[in-house]
Amino acid sequence: MGPVRQALREATRDIHERLDRAAVLRPLTSPSITADEYRDALIALHGFNAPIERALGEGAERLDLLRADLADLGVDADSLPVAGSLPALDGLPARLAARYVLDGSAHGGRAMLPNVTRALGFDATRGARFLASAGIDMAGRWKALLARLESDLDTPESAQAACATAVALFAALEVWLDGLAAKGA
Repeated sequence: MGPVRQALREATRDIHERLDRAAVLRPLTSPSITADEYRDALIALHGFNAPIERALGEGAERLDLLRADLADLGVDADSLPVAGSLPALDGLPARLAARYVLDGSAHGGRAMLPNVTRALGFDATRGARFLASAGIDMAGRWKALLARLESDLDTPESAQAACATAVALFAALEVWLDGLAAKGA
């Protein structure tokens, strides 16, 4: 593992562990997930992913998959609220950090897919395209991203800026999920 990836991993470890316990996302790891829980998790993920993917302006294939899954569940993605107060993604370190956060989540999605398939019957062709990253070479994309992190963030300042953005993005996700939980209570 390269030093930039290691720095990103260490910088985000604590908040990432907290997010793994977020109430709206936790059912994704349960073999008894319900359709309502799944829909709520996808709505929450859309609200976070959509504004980031739009800001990045490239690599938004997974957002298209998420929108298709929401449509399968009878949800109009255009009517959904999205997270605000996201960090600026205007420099290369910030943009690479955002890609690290979003593409890194794809690995977790594939681990959650078997539960969703068993419980709800959704798979890479219907309802769980996003979790499966259907049709996207995520392994190749991840490998290329990791190489870019190490080659393009070649100064301590750029690596530190990427870490700060990744932490800020995870913090924004935490605020977003907490806000959704408060509305649902």
